[in-house]
Amino acid sequence: MPDWLRRLAQDRLVWFVVLGLALFGADRLLQARSQNIIKIDLPLVEKLVAQWEGQTERRPNARELDALIEGYIREEILVREAARLGLDGDDIIIRRRLAQKVEFLLADAADEALPDEAALRRFFDENQSQYETPETLSWRHVFADSAAEARALKATLNGNESDWQNIGQPFMLNRQYARQSELELSRLMGTQFAAALFAEKTGAWQGPVQSAFGWHIVKIDKRHGATQAQFAPLIERVARDYQKAERQAALAEAWRDLRLRYAVELLPVEDAGE
Repeated sequence: MPDWLRRLAQDRLVWFVVLGLALFGADRLLQARSQNIIKIDLPLVEKLVAQWEGQTERRPNARELDALIEGYIREEILVREAARLGLDGDDIIIRRRLAQKVEFLLADAADEALPDEAALRRFFDENQSQYETPETLSWRHVFADSAAEARALKATLNGNESDWQNIGQPFMLNRQYARQSELELSRLMGTQFAAALFAEKTGAWQGPVQSAFGWHIVKIDKRHGATQAQFAPLIERVARDYQKAERQAALAEAWRDLRLRYAVELLPVEDAGE
């Protein structure tokens, strides 16, 4: 053995460095190996079975369970490879799905406890307006090309309306509607038309009223008054709305807490590309 190699071998610092490098290499090797291990345990299998039952309404047989596990393994390998290759970093779809998943986790706490009837009743009372049935109209109309034509049609119809369905210009939508709210009518004919129609009287041909399509002579056959909602028939809907509101509140609170953990730095324009 050459003298320089013998002296190097007797140096404790050299051995310390060599040993450290060996341990570091072994640790990296173990980490690499552990990253290539896919663990299949009972909770995972139960989760796969539950997902299968939710879709098929039956338990999988042995062959189907094998396929479920193999499918999970395939997906896990591909996900890990995508992460290893850095494919998950800039993919906007993946980023959005991950963000949505965290939002679901943040809001999950609100779903754990079912509300009692007293809580639902309070929620119903506080939000009763959204459960009321609004005033609706049953109405008909005749379409005209101009306001002048509409006025002439109005006189004709108030004299004799027996052939009203064949009077006026052709119209792409229906000539008669039943129980339409102002909101529904707005979506169909425009806000201005809906407001004008709801302001008209019942029983006679009125107008002309303008819509996005042109001019109309209208007749309100019947007004159906708004009705106050009752709690008991709507309890299931109220429960769904309550839980939705609770989830939104829980998510908003969790987001406020989460936002406080992060600082945002606005980089100067010249540093933005660095």
